[in-house]
Formats: sequence, structure tokens, C-alpha cells
Amino acid sequence: MLEKIVRHGWNVLSGLFVLACSLWLSGPGIAETDTPDYRWYFMLWFVLWTVGFLLQFRQRPKWIGLLITIIPTVYYLFLVLRAMELF
Repeated sequence: MLEKIVRHGWNVLSGLFVLACSLWLSGPGIAETDTPDYRWYFMLWFVLWTVGFLLQFRQRPKWIGLLITIIPTVYYLFLVLRAMELF
């Protein structure tokens, strides 16, 4: 029971964090350069998180799915800490 509560809590928090960061980074740039307005390749991190989330519903690949959801979360957490100059 406690394992399910922790896993569902992790999925909610990490999913919202990865989705927010993906949308923020894929949005229109404010620089006056030749960069495209929308950079959709940042949404691939959310797609990777979604694949890990879906794998958690099967019994055998549950831990692989959990590991896959950790990868985009750690990536964006690293970017946030670098932007805040804490790391």
C-alpha cells in the first residue's frame, strides 16, 4: 500500500515537473536570432517520461519504467540547479 502511494506521488510530481519544463523550454524564444519559434525536441523528454509511466502499469517492467521516469526528471533538475547557479 505504501509503495503504491509513493509511486503515484512520484508520478504526479515528476510528471508535472517534466511537463512544465518541457513546455517552458519548447515555447517561443525571446532572442532576436535565427532560432525557430518553437523547439519541439524538448517535448521528447516528456515523451520518454510518458513511456516510463506506461511501463509502470505492467508487473514485469515496473522498475524499468520507474528508472525511465527518473531520467528526464534528473535532466531537468540538473538544468534548474545550473540555472540557479547552485550546481
